[in-house]
Amino acid sequence: MNRILYLTAGAALALGLTATAAMAQGWGGGSPLGMMGRYDTDNDGKISAAEYDAGRSQDFAKMDADSDGKVTKDEYSAYQTQMMSQWGGGNSDPSRMQHRIDKFMEADTDGDGAVSADEYKVAGDARFKDMDTNGDGFIDASETAAMHGSH
Repeated sequence: MNRILYLTAGAALALGLTATAAMAQGWGGGSPLGMMGRYDTDNDGKISAAEYDAGRSQDFAKMDADSDGKVTKDEYSAYQTQMMSQWGGGNSDPSRMQHRIDKFMEADTDGDGAVSADEYKVAGDARFKDMDTNGDGFIDASETAAMHGSH
């Protein structure tokens, strides 16, 4: 009886770890670049400005639920909730979620209550430049680690 219990518990643990690893891999979590690894489309271990722009453009299209070229606070919140669910829960703490929303809405430079594709690109370009601490035109694992360590 104990042997069956141990085997069942071991199988459940292995299945849980495999599912968690698969979710992490799906969003770049298995990459040294962390979640940003999903932008590394050529799998060279670093993210170029072009890869970053392309990935963020895809993200913007997913966030813009009504396809009007702007992302509202509600659209962004819904997108974040969906992503947290797909990422296995992530950090869905309400205060952390509000922080993410507030940071996103900082890109709304014209104050119309939504972030346009152009505003999102300008904010992304500035973020890329900030993350590319050595100025080589790429974001590597040490730069993403430093970024996450500073938050």
